[in-house]
Amino acid sequence: MDLSVMEKVVVQGDLSSLKPEERFAYYTKVCESVGLNPLTKPFDYLKLDGKLVLYAKRDATDQLRKIHKISITITSRERIGDVYCVTARGTTEDGRTDESIGAVSLMKEENIWDEMRGRKVPTGRIIPLTADELANAIMKAETKAKRRVTLSLSGLGLMDESEIETIENVERIEVGEPAQTTNQIEKKPSSVSAENTTFKSDSKVTKNKGQRNNGGTPSNSNPKNEGEMYKLLDMATGTSPGGVTFAKLKVVNVTTGEESIVLANTPETINQVNSISNDLPFKLTVELNGGFKIVKSVQLVGEAA
Repeated sequence: MDLSVMEKVVVQGDLSSLKPEERFAYYTKVCESVGLNPLTKPFDYLKLDGKLVLYAKRDATDQLRKIHKISITITSRERIGDVYCVTARGTTEDGRTDESIGAVSLMKEENIWDEMRGRKVPTGRIIPLTADELANAIMKAETKAKRRVTLSLSGLGLMDESEIETIENVERIEVGEPAQTTNQIEKKPSSVSAENTTFKSDSKVTKNKGQRNNGGTPSNSNPKNEGEMYKLLDMATGTSPGGVTFAKLKVVNVTTGEESIVLANTPETINQVNSISNDLPFKLTVELNGGFKIVKSVQLVGEAA
């Protein structure tokens, strides 16, 4: 192994420079050094601050507690402001003791559903946890304290998986997956972005009509419903948390009888849908965007094309 690579591993704790077989050897040696069975996957990889490091899973702390015969006592439970803290004391057979704190927030950021974005967005308000969330938080604080004191008494300076949930810009990487840089992980396409790519007019998928995408469904070479006939069932207007005014329409296809929800989100299309009569059919052209059917144009029956 290259000495510069060894330095990164030993001094900086960065495993990203290792080859897969070298990472496996390192993983196995760490397990052997503390008496853990590597086949139970006691550790997983974590991308943190540009480094690939190991973090301890529940399997690790459970095994370590048994191996070192660590008994744990909860010495205090208290609420400090909006934080709930639990202190756990661990004791080994030879009389060594240590204490660790597990702390969780009792508040959360409020998120509401945004019709236009198709996801929840923060409102900027901080609100208390619900009853179920509070119960889980209290149990999580105790779990954190027990696991942290176990790792400390076992001489492992690794993070526990319950700690990484509150750390920003981290990525869990399952054992066996190739190590990726932070940029590579952030650029990994989501299912929504992959869907949008399917409908780009210049993509290879749309040029090959009938070709199947990765999801196994036929890709559509024309994402728009070009002027199909519809009737209006219901309509409402509103403003998204992001400040976008939109109209939400429930329509039925005159030919197929299929009902669907479409959104108009520009001043032009909102004016067009406002002119729709409840009784008369109209031609509607929509385009799929981010999982939503967005109105591109409306033509009332009898209007010139």
